[in-house]
Amino acid sequence: MKKITQKWLEFAQKDLGDAKILLQSKSYEGAIWHCHQAVEKTLKATIVEKNIEIRKTHDLIGLVADAKITLPKEISTFIDNLNPYYNPIRYPDAALEAKLSYTRAISLNILKNSEEVMKWLKHLIR
Repeated sequence: MKKITQKWLEFAQKDLGDAKILLQSKSYEGAIWHCHQAVEKTLKATIVEKNIEIRKTHDLIGLVADAKITLPKEISTFIDNLNPYYNPIRYPDAALEAKLSYTRAISLNILKNSEEVMKWLKHLIR
């Protein structure tokens, strides 16, 4: 595995750890945002390991396409559902338009699924 790939994975793991801390603190929006970041960085690790140039984007669906991978249906559905959470957490105007929920149950589900996606992607890299 390339050093840069390993660095992307380390950053992804840090984001996942931060998500857990934020979830414990009842900062559900922050926890979900860090889950998005963790999945995004794991996708970017997959891309860089394949010698594909990484685009500067937060679009998980686009990153899956860039990585040239076929996801299992349940992971693909999760990525589709997680993708919209990036902008509303970061930008107030997007938050006004978003119809997303930020509860403990949703945050826990996103955290659990993020861990599974990261595990699945790491298996591709190794």
